[in-house]
Amino acid sequence: ELDKTNNSLKEENDRLRYINSLSVEFSMDPLIVTLVDQYSRQYLNHSAPEWRLLKTPEFLTYVMLSLIYAESKGDAGAVGDGGKARGLTQIWVSTARDYGNVSADQLLDPETNIAYSYKHFHELLKKYRGNLAMVLYAWNRGPGTVDRLLLYGQSPENGYGKRVYQASLDNNRRFALGE
Repeated sequence: ELDKTNNSLKEENDRLRYINSLSVEFSMDPLIVTLVDQYSRQYLNHSAPEWRLLKTPEFLTYVMLSLIYAESKGDAGAVGDGGKARGLTQIWVSTARDYGNVSADQLLDPETNIAYSYKHFHELLKKYRGNLAMVLYAWNRGPGTVDRLLLYGQSPENGYGKRVYQASLDNNRRFALGE
């Protein structure tokens, strides 16, 4: 029994160190990092094959934190696109409403924003069969635009995937330099 307790304490301590390191790396509130990590673990336990393509909850957490950093730099109160895009992930109000009854103001709450964003991310993963680049293009441009471009043989690439990737590189560099 004592060994189980010690193992649980060690696991919790490791988890807190992991959350703290990501919080420092992305210059984000540990609460936001914790929420993203919890949703990543929840969705990767999902049996759908599109989630298993992302391999580990740590990878998905990193992708989502990079997306949040690229979209809002971790500002839960961010409002963009003439008021259409809200919160950490800059999810459009109309998009979030596809998944439930939510107000524009509710999307400024970190937990609400993250919950609706994971639902949308899940749908995009299913639609694009786990292709993360396509998911990121559709996140930024909208799936309708991406589908139209593909239909006409054009590339949906608009630099957004690179921007999310660059955000993660910038954070890694800042973290490594201790900034």
